[in-house]
Amino acid sequence: MSNKLKAKQSSYRAYCKLWEILDWIYPPHCGGCGETGSRWCQNCRSQVKLVDKNYCPTCGHVHHSPGLCSRCASHIPSFHSMRSWAFFDGPVRNALHRLKYQGDIALGEVLARPMLRLLQNLQWEIDCILPVPLAIDRQRKRGYNQAALLAYPLALGAGIFYGAKGLVKIKETQTQVGLTFEQRHENVEGAFRAYSKIVKNRKVLVVDDVTTSGATIESCASAIMEAGADRVYGMTLAQAPYHS
Repeated sequence: MSNKLKAKQSSYRAYCKLWEILDWIYPPHCGGCGETGSRWCQNCRSQVKLVDKNYCPTCGHVHHSPGLCSRCASHIPSFHSMRSWAFFDGPVRNALHRLKYQGDIALGEVLARPMLRLLQNLQWEIDCILPVPLAIDRQRKRGYNQAALLAYPLALGAGIFYGAKGLVKIKETQTQVGLTFEQRHENVEGAFRAYSKIVKNRKVLVVDDVTTSGATIESCASAIMEAGADRVYGMTLAQAPYHS
């Protein structure tokens, strides 16, 4: 093991330890059920519905026939492959709502752990991790980017370069809720810009909290490939069902 990798693993252990110390000082509440004593309790972990079968090998969305889904067969995405850890349901949905809307940033580290295990199992060749960015005004109002709270510990744990400023959002978009598949893609088309000095000739992983139609990851991947990346992958904590 190289000294550089050892240093990164040491940094990850220190990062996790810091959150454990904060848990001791300020007893946490479970992101899934609200019980005191753990950020992510055993009972909620046992209720997670994993996306571990019947998924498209490209976009990662569940479908019930072998091979590519009909969308990926008719239109190959800009990303090489995308995967989600679990379905956006029950405790996972509750935890992501707390992380995203209630300022419970401590959930980022603990929810990144299963993403790290998923990434290690996939054995993708990755040398750069980027979070899906928020628009400047939205991040200023919220105070943080929930995708970055997942992407940073994921990069730290995997020992992979974290390109915090490799991708920016340059166009304000409306909410994707209620839009058709085509409208979702149109809504985020051209919404992101990637910086060549960070992504050029690299194999990049884009991280977000939830995917529904895959439009956001697709738009990010398109910008990253235009900036000279070798290949782009996508990963989200959760996958929400999409109905046309």
